[in-house]
Amino acid sequence: MDTTTQRIDEWLRDAHAAEAQAATMMRGTASRNDDYPEFSRRLNEQAGLCDNHARAIDQCLADRGSSTSLVKDATGQATAWGQSLSGLVVSDEVVKAALATTTFARMLASSGRVLAAGAGEEGQTETERLCGAMADENERFADDLEAMLPSLTAQYLARETSGTSENGAMAEPNRPQAPTVA
Repeated sequence: MDTTTQRIDEWLRDAHAAEAQAATMMRGTASRNDDYPEFSRRLNEQAGLCDNHARAIDQCLADRGSSTSLVKDATGQATAWGQSLSGLVVSDEVVKAALATTTFARMLASSGRVLAAGAGEEGQTETERLCGAMADENERFADDLEAMLPSLTAQYLARETSGTSENGAMAEPNRPQAPTVA
């Protein structure tokens, strides 16, 4: 087995773990941000695509006579749970999650482009096509999130200023409030 094949297999295992990690992270973030329905819907939609990407990569590895890495997949899942839980301790999670998820999606897109180029060098046209298509989907997702940033920011700030969540409940304050004089 030549070094190029080994390297592409390693990168495919990395991509599998990253796509599975992304799906878990996005579902967790979406479930805590249902006050932002378009953001939550788009995260859940992309999580489904990430699941499809992971399955396609798994099949690609099998076709190449290789397999996913249990260690990389487990590490990715543990990281996803940690990232998802970190949202519980910040009051502006929707804004920070949108920033982080946009960045992560761009990394996935770039990773897919590296894989497509590597597979092309290896002469594996189906792997090249698959990785290029996944890169395009991740790039579209990042573009969608980036387009949502102004609206998410405005919604978040309006809710913070009014002290209510979308469902009318009092929002948890993220800083001490000055007493009101009657």
